Amino acid sequence: MGATATNAKTAGGARKADSPFRLPSPFATITGTVTNSTGEPIQGATIRVKGAEGGTTTDSAGTFTITVPDNAILVVSYVGYTDQEVPTTGRTTVEVVLTENNKELDQVVVVGYGTQRKIDVTGSVATVKGDDISKQASINPVAGLQGRVAGVQITNQGSPGASPQIRIRGLGTVYGSANPLYVVDGVWFNDVSFLNPEDIESINILKDASSEAIYGIRAANGVVLITTKKGSRNGKATVSYTGFVGVQRVTNQVEMANAREYAQMLNEKNRISTGSTVPLVDPSAYGEGTDWYDVVLRDALITNHQVSVSGGGEKSTYNFSLGYVRQEGIAKNNTFNRMTARFQNDFQVLTPLKIGYTITASGIYSKDINPSIFYQAFIAPPIIPVKEPDGSYGDPTDYPTGNFANPQATLDFFNQKSRNYRVTGNVFAELKIIKALTFRTSIGGEFGENEVLGYAPQYYATSVQNNPSSRLTVTRAEDRNWIIENTLTYTKRFDDHNLTVLAGQSAQRYKTYSLTGTALNVPYTTQADLYLRLGSTGNSNVTDQGDLSTIASYFG
Repeated sequence: MGATATNAKTAGGARKADSPFRLPSPFATITGTVTNSTGEPIQGATIRVKGAEGGTTTDSAGTFTITVPDNAILVVSYVGYTDQEVPTTGRTTVEVVLTENNKELDQVVVVGYGTQRKIDVTGSVATVKGDDISKQASINPVAGLQGRVAGVQITNQGSPGASPQIRIRGLGTVYGSANPLYVVDGVWFNDVSFLNPEDIESINILKDASSEAIYGIRAANGVVLITTKKGSRNGKATVSYTGFVGVQRVTNQVEMANAREYAQMLNEKNRISTGSTVPLVDPSAYGEGTDWYDVVLRDALITNHQVSVSGGGEKSTYNFSLGYVRQEGIAKNNTFNRMTARFQNDFQVLTPLKIGYTITASGIYSKDINPSIFYQAFIAPPIIPVKEPDGSYGDPTDYPTGNFANPQATLDFFNQKSRNYRVTGNVFAELKIIKALTFRTSIGGEFGENEVLGYAPQYYATSVQNNPSSRLTVTRAEDRNWIIENTLTYTKRFDDHNLTVLAGQSAQRYKTYSLTGTALNVPYTTQADLYLRLGSTGNSNVTDQGDLSTIASYFG
């Protein structure tokens, strides 16, 4: 019976001696405090590295700790205060004093179905400008919020193009989901991965019950209000291009035992468990062996390009944009591609009447990997070769290591592709009945179609990795949603006082449907020629499911 041992050095076994000549770390830990001009600590101030994603926030004592690259510049910000940049070269502690920014307090923020000045807002509302999001090398609008908003936790999911997990002041509610409600130009969404961050004008996050209440139970986990960019009435057409190219890589890769060290651990384990002094394997026969992380991982390229045209005149505005994103996964054979197009127009038809529309279309194409590939690379013995001299895959069962999988075989024989098409739109009309009274009606919709195609060919790689019959699985899902809203708003200013009264009605309909089919013995020619009907008779299976819900609400 073969012995089993883990090959991660952190789990025990032989370890390389530490070198007395240690290079200085390229990172430093900075601690500090953030106060206002009177010396009071500021809780919830955002600290981030200039030009990078992520960051941290201050605690109730105004203190923080952050790990930064050498010579980094910290950007410290808080609502109502002027941002401050702090160099960290040669420093381990910093003290930051923020000064009030009265102009920012007059900034207009989106709150539910209206707007208010920041200084007048009593609920917890955070605002992030689109320009701040676009400064970061991010392809998802939610990822651009990381480290910028107190009480909001952003967790990346790892796979390319995946939407980060966002939690606003904790997790979970009785509604069943911990995700916030996204409202993009008045249309409700569960996910905004189809949006290009460059199309965003601002993001407002409603974090407490007083600011969320108007959206009802759907807002139990917070609300993320996204306003997209519009044209200007300056009469000039502006053409702009934004883009970046970068490389993503694993920065703290686990150091694994090489084959010689792993063989020594196998012999030691065998001696302890059996009492035998006869070596199970010869450490000198394997050399360095296989570093399975090097086999599975790579430096992943990410590219993002967008071209936009915006402008307008006295009676209308327009904004048009095209975007393309390609992101490779750090694991081989994993890619994500997204194309977006957006059209926006506003028209001042008559002095009291304004109409407009926004349409966004996106197409997402991805090649997926088996999510267990990282664990397989972690536990695969380094004494196993990727392939034997005869070209066959290295089979762990041929060695005294146990039944492990060959990660290279997993990469080669896992074939799953996904594609998603989505069109969203919103049309509105706004009529100023009298100077203080405005009626607005809007209708928005979303149409999405998703397909996941997985094909496993007939193959034999190792004794634990083989498939006697090819298998094709196809899942197609679609969703069709619409929302109609009507609001009547009365706004009046009395000297130093403001009065706003809102009454509204909303009707929504959500419909989803998915169909999954599986067939065996489907021959492979090309990816485009894979059909369930080509499988053997009597070995197919089809299941489907759907959901339909409607919501009618009145608010004020």
